[in-house]
Amino acid sequence: MLYVRTQIVPDAACVILRGQPSEASCESLAGRVLIRLGYSLKVKRVTVAFQSIDARKQQHRRQNTIRSSTLMQQDIFDASDSQLGHAVWPATYGSSPRELLFSFIIPGHMHESVRTAFGNIAYELRVTIHTCGFGINTWTQTQRIPVYRVPLEGSGWALSLTDSMCVQADWLGAVELQMVGDSVAFADKSKLRARAIVRPLQKGQMLADVGLRLCEKVRCKNLVDRFGDLRSSQHTVCEQMRKVYDPSDSLQMQPLNHERCFDLELDIPDAATGCVQYSMNTASLCVTHELTLVATVVDQQKDAHLLRISAPVQIVPTIALEASFAELPEYSKSCFDRLLLDSSTETLWPEHSNHVEAWRSPPPPPFVRFDNDTSDGSAITPIPPSYHQHGFGGYGMLVS
Repeated sequence: MLYVRTQIVPDAACVILRGQPSEASCESLAGRVLIRLGYSLKVKRVTVAFQSIDARKQQHRRQNTIRSSTLMQQDIFDASDSQLGHAVWPATYGSSPRELLFSFIIPGHMHESVRTAFGNIAYELRVTIHTCGFGINTWTQTQRIPVYRVPLEGSGWALSLTDSMCVQADWLGAVELQMVGDSVAFADKSKLRARAIVRPLQKGQMLADVGLRLCEKVRCKNLVDRFGDLRSSQHTVCEQMRKVYDPSDSLQMQPLNHERCFDLELDIPDAATGCVQYSMNTASLCVTHELTLVATVVDQQKDAHLLRISAPVQIVPTIALEASFAELPEYSKSCFDRLLLDSSTETLWPEHSNHVEAWRSPPPPPFVRFDNDTSDGSAITPIPPSYHQHGFGGYGMLVS
Protein backbone atom coordinates (compact mmCIF):
# COMPACT_ATOMS: atom_id res chain seq x y z
CA MET A 1 0.00 0.00 0.00
CA LEU A 2 1.02 3.66 -0.17
CA TYR A 3 3.24 5.09 2.51
CA VAL A 4 0.61 7.69 3.59
CA ARG A 5 -2.98 7.65 2.42
CA THR A 6 -5.32 10.45 3.53
CA GLN A 7 -9.07 10.65 2.97
CA ILE A 8 -11.33 13.63 3.74
CA VAL A 9 -14.88 12.67 4.70
CA PRO A 10 -17.07 15.77 5.23
CA ASP A 11 -20.48 15.43 6.83
CA ALA A 12 -22.06 17.20 3.84
CA ALA A 13 -20.96 17.26 0.21
CA CYS A 14 -21.54 21.02 -0.04
CA VAL A 15 -22.17 24.13 2.04
CA ILE A 16 -25.67 25.61 1.81
CA LEU A 17 -26.00 29.31 2.74
CA ARG A 18 -29.57 30.46 3.35
CA GLY A 19 -30.49 33.99 2.39
CA GLN A 20 -28.78 36.94 0.73
CA PRO A 21 -25.22 37.83 1.82
CA SER A 22 -26.54 40.61 4.04
CA GLU A 23 -28.98 38.34 5.90
CA ALA A 24 -27.53 34.82 5.74
CA SER A 25 -26.30 33.26 8.97
CA CYS A 26 -23.17 31.20 9.42
CA GLU A 27 -23.16 27.51 8.52
CA SER A 28 -21.12 24.67 9.95
CA LEU A 29 -18.77 22.48 7.90
CA ALA A 30 -17.63 19.45 9.87
CA GLY A 31 -16.18 16.09 9.04
CA ARG A 32 -13.30 13.74 9.70
CA VAL A 33 -9.93 12.87 8.25
CA LEU A 34 -8.93 9.22 7.84
CA ILE A 35 -5.21 8.51 7.76
CA ARG A 36 -3.76 5.12 6.79
CA LEU A 37 -0.05 4.43 7.18
CA GLY A 38 1.98 1.71 5.51
CA TYR A 39 4.83 2.20 7.96
CA SER A 40 5.33 4.03 11.25
CA LEU A 41 5.59 7.79 10.90
CA LYS A 42 6.85 10.63 13.10
CA VAL A 43 4.14 13.29 13.00
CA LYS A 44 4.54 16.79 14.36
CA ARG A 45 1.09 18.17 13.54
CA VAL A 46 -1.88 17.81 11.20
CA THR A 47 -3.73 20.86 9.90
CA VAL A 48 -6.97 21.26 7.98
CA ALA A 49 -7.63 24.41 5.96
CA PHE A 50 -10.70 25.69 4.15
CA GLN A 51 -9.40 27.74 1.25
CA SER A 52 -10.62 29.35 -1.93
CA ILE A 53 -9.34 28.67 -5.43
CA ASP A 54 -9.71 31.79 -7.54
CA ALA A 55 -8.94 31.12 -11.21
CA ARG A 56 -9.17 34.29 -13.25
CA LYS A 57 -8.60 34.65 -16.95
CA GLN A 58 -5.96 37.21 -17.88
CA GLN A 59 -7.34 39.54 -20.51
CA HIS A 60 -3.98 40.19 -22.20
CA ARG A 61 -2.07 36.92 -21.85
CA ARG A 62 -5.17 34.79 -22.57
CA GLN A 63 -4.31 32.23 -19.94
CA ASN A 64 -5.66 31.11 -16.61
CA THR A 65 -3.89 31.75 -13.34
CA ILE A 66 -4.94 29.81 -10.26
CA ARG A 67 -4.47 31.54 -6.94
CA SER A 68 -5.26 29.88 -3.64
CA SER A 69 -5.91 31.78 -0.42
CA THR A 70 -6.48 30.18 2.96
CA LEU A 71 -9.67 31.43 4.57
CA MET A 72 -9.51 29.48 7.84
CA GLN A 73 -7.24 26.84 9.29
CA GLN A 74 -7.09 24.70 12.42
CA ASP A 75 -4.76 22.13 13.94
CA ILE A 76 -6.51 18.81 14.48
CA PHE A 77 -3.34 17.22 15.88
CA ASP A 78 -0.32 18.96 17.42
CA ALA A 79 2.62 17.22 19.10
CA SER A 80 5.16 20.01 18.64
CA ASP A 81 4.90 20.94 22.34
CA SER A 82 5.68 17.41 23.52
CA GLN A 83 9.02 16.36 24.90
CA LEU A 84 10.21 14.83 21.64
CA GLY A 85 8.50 17.42 19.45
CA HIS A 86 6.63 14.72 17.53
CA ALA A 87 4.50 11.62 17.98
CA VAL A 88 5.18 8.20 16.52
CA TRP A 89 2.18 6.77 14.69
CA PRO A 90 2.35 3.02 14.08
CA ALA A 91 1.37 1.45 10.79
CA THR A 92 -2.36 0.86 10.27
CA TYR A 93 -1.97 -2.05 7.92
CA GLY A 94 -4.76 -4.54 8.71
CA SER A 95 -6.40 -2.26 11.31
CA SER A 96 -8.79 0.66 11.29
CA PRO A 97 -7.39 4.01 10.10
CA ARG A 98 -6.58 6.87 12.42
CA GLU A 99 -9.50 9.30 12.60
CA LEU A 100 -9.30 13.05 13.33
CA LEU A 101 -12.26 15.42 13.51
CA PHE A 102 -12.51 18.99 12.22
CA SER A 103 -15.16 21.73 12.17
CA PHE A 104 -15.37 25.15 10.52
CA ILE A 105 -17.87 27.99 10.71
CA ILE A 106 -18.56 29.32 7.19
CA PRO A 107 -19.69 32.98 7.16
CA GLY A 108 -22.95 33.77 5.43
CA HIS A 109 -21.55 36.53 3.21
CA MET A 110 -19.19 34.19 1.36
CA HIS A 111 -19.44 34.18 -2.43
CA GLU A 112 -21.00 31.13 -4.08
CA SER A 113 -19.07 28.73 -6.27
CA VAL A 114 -19.26 29.69 -9.92
CA ARG A 115 -17.60 28.85 -13.26
CA THR A 116 -17.78 31.56 -15.92
CA ALA A 117 -15.82 32.75 -18.92
CA PHE A 118 -14.25 35.48 -16.77
CA GLY A 119 -12.95 33.14 -14.07
CA ASN A 120 -13.90 30.54 -11.51
CA ILE A 121 -14.56 30.69 -7.79
CA ALA A 122 -14.22 27.39 -5.97
CA TYR A 123 -13.46 26.15 -2.46
CA GLU A 124 -11.66 23.12 -1.13
CA LEU A 125 -10.55 21.39 2.06
CA ARG A 126 -6.83 20.81 2.36
CA VAL A 127 -5.24 18.42 4.87
CA THR A 128 -1.51 18.73 5.56
CA ILE A 129 0.51 16.24 7.59
CA HIS A 130 3.80 17.68 8.86
CA THR A 131 6.41 15.03 9.64
CA CYS A 132 10.04 15.10 10.71
CA GLY A 133 12.99 13.27 9.24
CA PHE A 134 14.72 13.07 5.88
CA GLY A 135 12.95 13.14 2.54
CA ILE A 136 9.35 14.29 2.16
CA ASN A 137 8.21 16.10 5.30
CA THR A 138 4.75 17.22 4.12
CA TRP A 139 1.81 15.13 2.90
CA THR A 140 -1.25 16.91 1.51
CA GLN A 141 -4.71 15.95 0.29
CA THR A 142 -7.46 18.21 -1.07
CA GLN A 143 -11.18 17.85 -1.80
CA ARG A 144 -13.52 20.32 -3.50
CA ILE A 145 -16.41 21.68 -1.42
CA PRO A 146 -18.92 23.73 -3.43
CA VAL A 147 -20.76 26.60 -1.75
CA TYR A 148 -24.36 27.24 -2.82
CA ARG A 149 -26.92 29.81 -1.76
CA VAL A 150 -30.67 29.25 -1.38
CA PRO A 151 -33.41 31.69 -0.35
CA LEU A 152 -34.37 32.15 3.25
CA GLU A 153 -37.75 30.67 4.12
CA GLY A 154 -40.49 33.25 3.93
CA SER A 155 -38.36 35.84 2.11
CA GLY A 156 -39.34 37.59 -1.10
CA TRP A 157 -36.81 35.51 -3.02
CA ALA A 158 -38.38 32.29 -1.75
CA LEU A 159 -41.88 33.47 -2.63
CA SER A 160 -40.77 34.39 -6.16
CA LEU A 161 -39.81 30.75 -6.78
CA THR A 162 -43.45 29.72 -6.40
CA ASP A 163 -44.71 31.98 -9.20
CA SER A 164 -46.12 30.44 -12.36
CA MET A 165 -45.07 31.42 -15.86
CA CYS A 166 -47.43 32.90 -18.43
CA VAL A 167 -46.34 35.27 -21.20
CA GLN A 168 -48.00 36.06 -24.51
CA ALA A 169 -47.69 38.49 -27.41
CA ASP A 170 -49.14 38.87 -30.90
CA TRP A 171 -47.35 39.62 -34.16
CA LEU A 172 -49.02 42.32 -36.30
CA GLY A 173 -52.43 41.04 -35.29
CA ALA A 174 -51.85 37.87 -37.34
CA VAL A 175 -50.45 35.30 -34.93
CA GLU A 176 -50.41 35.16 -31.15
CA LEU A 177 -47.78 33.24 -29.15
CA GLN A 178 -48.25 32.12 -25.57
CA MET A 179 -45.91 30.25 -23.23
CA VAL A 180 -47.28 28.69 -20.04
CA GLY A 181 -45.42 26.89 -17.26
CA ASP A 182 -46.08 25.69 -13.75
CA SER A 183 -43.12 27.57 -12.28
CA VAL A 184 -40.39 30.09 -13.07
CA ALA A 185 -37.80 28.22 -10.97
CA PHE A 186 -36.09 25.02 -12.06
CA ALA A 187 -33.34 22.88 -10.59
CA ASP A 188 -30.31 21.60 -12.42
CA LYS A 189 -30.36 17.96 -13.54
CA SER A 190 -34.13 18.22 -14.00
CA LYS A 191 -36.73 18.57 -16.74
CA LEU A 192 -37.96 21.99 -17.82
CA ARG A 193 -41.47 21.63 -19.13
CA ALA A 194 -43.52 24.36 -20.79
CA ARG A 195 -46.52 24.54 -23.09
CA ALA A 196 -46.33 26.56 -26.30
CA ILE A 197 -49.58 27.86 -27.79
CA VAL A 198 -49.73 29.25 -31.33
CA ARG A 199 -53.03 30.98 -32.02
CA PRO A 200 -53.86 32.32 -35.53
CA LEU A 201 -55.64 35.68 -35.71
CA GLN A 202 -55.77 35.85 -39.50
CA LYS A 203 -56.18 33.23 -42.22
CA GLY A 204 -53.50 32.12 -44.61
CA GLN A 205 -50.67 31.56 -42.07
CA MET A 206 -48.59 28.37 -41.92
CA LEU A 207 -46.42 27.04 -39.10
CA ALA A 208 -42.98 25.59 -39.94
CA ASP A 209 -41.46 24.82 -36.52
CA VAL A 210 -41.66 25.66 -32.83
CA GLY A 211 -39.15 25.25 -30.04
CA LEU A 212 -37.76 26.25 -26.64
CA ARG A 213 -34.37 27.74 -25.85
CA LEU A 214 -32.76 28.33 -22.45
CA CYS A 215 -30.09 31.03 -22.49
CA GLU A 216 -27.67 32.13 -19.77
CA LYS A 217 -26.19 35.60 -19.50
CA VAL A 218 -23.24 36.42 -17.25
CA ARG A 219 -22.37 40.03 -16.49
CA CYS A 220 -19.19 40.89 -14.59
CA LYS A 221 -19.45 44.16 -12.68
CA ASN A 222 -15.69 44.51 -12.12
CA LEU A 223 -14.43 44.22 -15.73
CA VAL A 224 -15.03 46.59 -18.64
CA ASP A 225 -14.24 46.32 -22.33
CA ARG A 226 -12.42 48.80 -24.56
CA PHE A 227 -15.56 50.96 -24.80
CA GLY A 228 -16.06 51.15 -21.03
CA ASP A 229 -19.05 48.81 -20.95
CA LEU A 230 -19.34 46.00 -18.45
CA ARG A 231 -18.08 42.72 -19.85
CA SER A 232 -20.76 40.11 -20.42
CA SER A 233 -21.19 36.77 -22.12
CA GLN A 234 -24.20 34.82 -23.30
CA HIS A 235 -24.65 31.26 -24.46
CA THR A 236 -27.41 28.75 -25.06
CA VAL A 237 -27.65 26.14 -22.32
CA CYS A 238 -30.09 23.79 -24.09
CA GLU A 239 -32.78 23.95 -26.75
CA GLN A 240 -35.36 21.85 -28.52
CA MET A 241 -36.84 22.50 -31.96
CA ARG A 242 -39.81 20.61 -33.38
CA LYS A 243 -40.72 20.60 -37.06
CA VAL A 244 -44.42 20.90 -37.84
CA TYR A 245 -45.73 19.12 -40.93
CA ASP A 246 -49.13 18.68 -42.49
CA PRO A 247 -50.58 15.28 -41.46
CA SER A 248 -51.74 14.64 -45.04
CA ASP A 249 -48.39 15.59 -46.61
CA SER A 250 -45.15 15.20 -44.65
CA LEU A 251 -43.33 17.57 -47.03
CA GLN A 252 -45.67 20.50 -46.48
CA MET A 253 -45.96 22.86 -43.54
CA GLN A 254 -49.12 22.75 -41.51
CA PRO A 255 -51.67 25.53 -42.06
CA LEU A 256 -52.69 27.51 -39.00
CA ASN A 257 -56.43 26.99 -39.22
CA HIS A 258 -56.92 26.71 -35.46
CA GLU A 259 -55.02 27.00 -32.18
CA ARG A 260 -52.10 24.60 -31.82
CA CYS A 261 -50.57 23.47 -28.48
CA PHE A 262 -47.15 21.87 -28.04
CA ASP A 263 -45.74 20.38 -24.83
CA LEU A 264 -41.99 20.98 -24.97
CA GLU A 265 -39.28 19.73 -22.63
CA LEU A 266 -35.65 20.64 -21.96
CA ASP A 267 -32.98 18.73 -20.04
CA ILE A 268 -31.13 21.13 -17.73
CA PRO A 269 -27.51 19.97 -17.27
CA ASP A 270 -25.70 19.57 -13.99
CA ALA A 271 -24.34 22.80 -12.54
CA ALA A 272 -21.21 20.99 -11.36
CA THR A 273 -20.14 20.48 -14.99
CA GLY A 274 -20.09 24.23 -15.66
CA CYS A 275 -22.61 24.02 -18.51
CA VAL A 276 -25.08 26.05 -16.45
CA GLN A 277 -24.71 28.25 -13.39
CA TYR A 278 -27.17 29.03 -10.65
CA SER A 279 -28.94 32.36 -10.89
CA MET A 280 -27.22 34.95 -8.71
CA ASN A 281 -26.80 38.69 -8.33
CA THR A 282 -23.84 39.68 -6.18
CA ALA A 283 -21.69 42.78 -5.93
CA SER A 284 -19.29 41.47 -8.58
CA LEU A 285 -21.28 39.03 -10.72
CA CYS A 286 -24.78 38.72 -12.14
CA VAL A 287 -26.05 35.48 -13.70
CA THR A 288 -29.51 35.50 -15.27
CA HIS A 289 -31.47 32.98 -17.34
CA GLU A 290 -34.08 33.47 -20.01
CA LEU A 291 -36.50 30.98 -21.54
CA THR A 292 -37.43 31.79 -25.13
CA LEU A 293 -40.26 30.38 -27.23
CA VAL A 294 -39.37 30.38 -30.94
CA ALA A 295 -41.79 29.79 -33.81
CA THR A 296 -41.35 30.12 -37.59
CA VAL A 297 -44.48 31.36 -39.38
CA VAL A 298 -44.89 31.61 -43.18
CA ASP A 299 -47.36 34.23 -44.43
CA GLN A 300 -49.45 34.24 -47.61
CA GLN A 301 -46.53 35.63 -49.67
CA LYS A 302 -44.41 32.59 -48.63
CA ASP A 303 -42.13 34.76 -46.50
CA ALA A 304 -40.82 33.16 -43.32
CA HIS A 305 -40.88 35.13 -40.06
CA LEU A 306 -39.13 34.12 -36.84
CA LEU A 307 -41.31 34.96 -33.85
CA ARG A 308 -39.97 34.91 -30.28
CA ILE A 309 -41.24 35.60 -26.82
CA SER A 310 -39.18 35.19 -23.67
CA ALA A 311 -39.60 35.10 -19.92
CA PRO A 312 -37.00 35.28 -17.11
CA VAL A 313 -36.50 32.05 -15.16
CA GLN A 314 -34.28 31.00 -12.26
CA ILE A 315 -31.95 28.02 -12.01
CA VAL A 316 -31.53 27.10 -8.34
CA PRO A 317 -30.25 24.10 -6.34
CA THR A 318 -32.70 21.31 -5.73
CA ILE A 319 -32.81 22.03 -2.01
CA ALA A 320 -34.20 25.49 -2.74
CA LEU A 321 -37.34 23.97 -4.30
CA GLU A 322 -37.69 21.30 -1.62
CA ALA A 323 -37.42 23.70 1.34
CA SER A 324 -40.66 23.91 3.31
CA PHE A 325 -42.01 27.14 4.64
CA ALA A 326 -42.52 27.65 8.34
CA GLU A 327 -45.80 26.17 9.52
CA LEU A 328 -48.51 28.49 10.68
CA PRO A 329 -49.50 28.32 14.36
CA GLU A 330 -52.26 25.87 15.14
CA TYR A 331 -55.65 26.96 16.39
CA SER A 332 -55.09 24.80 19.44
CA LYS A 333 -52.33 27.20 20.50
CA SER A 334 -54.38 30.36 20.15
CA CYS A 335 -54.96 30.46 23.90
CA PHE A 336 -51.34 31.61 24.22
CA ASP A 337 -51.92 34.62 22.00
CA ARG A 338 -50.90 37.71 23.94
CA LEU A 339 -53.47 39.84 22.13
CA LEU A 340 -56.35 37.72 23.40
CA LEU A 341 -54.98 37.59 26.93
CA ASP A 342 -54.11 41.28 27.15
CA SER A 343 -56.05 43.48 29.50
CA SER A 344 -57.17 45.60 26.56
CA THR A 345 -59.59 42.81 25.68
CA GLU A 346 -62.20 44.50 27.84
CA THR A 347 -61.92 47.58 25.66
CA LEU A 348 -62.03 45.69 22.39
CA TRP A 349 -64.92 43.40 23.36
CA PRO A 350 -66.85 44.92 26.31
CA GLU A 351 -69.65 42.39 25.97
CA HIS A 352 -67.18 39.55 26.67
CA SER A 353 -65.27 41.20 29.49
CA ASN A 354 -66.79 38.86 32.08
CA HIS A 355 -65.37 35.85 30.22
CA VAL A 356 -61.76 37.07 30.04
CA GLU A 357 -60.81 35.75 33.46
CA ALA A 358 -62.53 32.46 32.71
CA TRP A 359 -60.28 31.86 29.70
CA ARG A 360 -57.18 32.79 31.71
CA SER A 361 -57.87 30.10 34.27
CA PRO A 362 -56.79 26.55 33.38
CA PRO A 363 -59.63 24.69 31.66
CA PRO A 364 -60.73 21.24 32.79
CA PRO A 365 -59.16 18.12 31.26
CA PRO A 366 -60.17 17.95 27.59
CA PHE A 367 -61.46 14.39 27.57
CA VAL A 368 -64.13 14.83 30.22
CA ARG A 369 -67.33 16.84 30.54
CA PHE A 370 -69.49 17.59 33.60
CA ASP A 371 -73.23 17.02 33.30
CA ASN A 372 -75.68 18.28 35.92
CA ASP A 373 -78.56 15.96 35.05
CA THR A 374 -76.96 12.66 36.09
CA SER A 375 -79.01 10.74 38.64
CA ASP A 376 -76.68 7.79 39.29
CA GLY A 377 -73.96 9.95 40.83
CA SER A 378 -71.59 9.77 37.86
CA ALA A 379 -70.89 13.34 36.72
CA ILE A 380 -68.26 12.54 34.08
CA THR A 381 -69.15 11.69 30.51
CA PRO A 382 -66.41 10.92 27.93
CA ILE A 383 -66.20 13.08 24.83
CA PRO A 384 -65.17 11.69 21.46
CA PRO A 385 -61.71 12.81 20.32
CA SER A 386 -63.16 14.54 17.27
CA TYR A 387 -64.92 16.98 19.59
CA HIS A 388 -61.63 18.48 20.69
CA GLN A 389 -60.55 19.30 17.18
CA HIS A 390 -63.01 22.19 17.08
CA GLY A 391 -63.50 25.13 19.32
CA PHE A 392 -61.42 27.79 21.04
CA GLY A 393 -58.00 26.92 22.40
CA GLY A 394 -58.30 23.22 21.55
CA TYR A 395 -61.21 22.66 23.95
CA GLY A 396 -64.89 22.30 23.24
CA MET A 397 -66.88 25.54 23.24
CA LEU A 398 -70.26 25.39 24.94
CA VAL A 399 -72.99 27.40 23.24
CA SER A 400 -76.10 28.16 25.19
